[in-house]
Amino acid sequence: MTVVAGVGPDGRGLHAVHLAGRIAASTGEDLLLCCVVADSWSRGSVMSGPDADWRRHLEAMASDVVGEARGVPPPEVAVDAVITTARSVPRELVAQAERAEATMLVVGSARDALMGHVALGNISTWLLHRASLPVVLAPRSFWSEPTDRLERLVLAVDSDEAVDAALDASTLLARHAGVGVALATFGVRRLPALPDGGGRRADNAVYEAWRENIDAMHARAASLVEASGVTVTDRIVAVADSWRGAVEKVHWLEGDLLVMTSSREGPVRRIFLGSNAPRIMSQVPVPVLTLPRR
Repeated sequence: MTVVAGVGPDGRGLHAVHLAGRIAASTGEDLLLCCVVADSWSRGSVMSGPDADWRRHLEAMASDVVGEARGVPPPEVAVDAVITTARSVPRELVAQAERAEATMLVVGSARDALMGHVALGNISTWLLHRASLPVVLAPRSFWSEPTDRLERLVLAVDSDEAVDAALDASTLLARHAGVGVALATFGVRRLPALPDGGGRRADNAVYEAWRENIDAMHARAASLVEASGVTVTDRIVAVADSWRGAVEKVHWLEGDLLVMTSSREGPVRRIFLGSNAPRIMSQVPVPVLTLPRR
């Protein structure tokens, strides 16, 4: 089994290599470094036209970056690398991952991400809409020591359908990494402005019914996870008046990996995040694994 990490010829993506190395060391998988040089020479501009010297310069940069990236993963991880040229960087990353029969593809966050947080860029946005395999997003400036390993999977679920969609992939990864799974549901609850009256009572009734459904869903999910031989470490229901507040209610571990499933509205065997997932994703201080819909 192989984990693929995407790294740019300009050095962007080394934090993805740190994360991919940690995952590979935790699961006993190999690591493939994939550096794609964007091929836009046919567009006719001076810098991206048929300039052999410029192309050789980019490829030399890519070779240097891959050489540096080889030294990032823990020494016990078998590392291979490929440098390729393609018109579409994300499409080529997926093609290389499928060729390697990879279990997941790890990429970095956008340059404008907050330090230690995830933000989507052009490549990751494309992947999260079209990739057919799990995609992992590394927070900006993510760093991993050679001895660091995954500590826990935090499975974000909001329905029985989400549990069923994520169960097999999550428990398989947890078993390979030797970690437990925490079940987590995030919610935003903005109380009515008036302190009493029908609005507040109605809100309380709705929230209590929602909480009963979530507790029942967590109980079912916990039984399924434990039946697969994986320990459920926590059942987390984090509710606040904002997504940031909800995320901050979770005691995150340095070795956590948040697992999110695709929306039920998305195409089969593709990743398609619902409207709330990016809001949660942008607030968490840990890497995020997104699973395609099955």
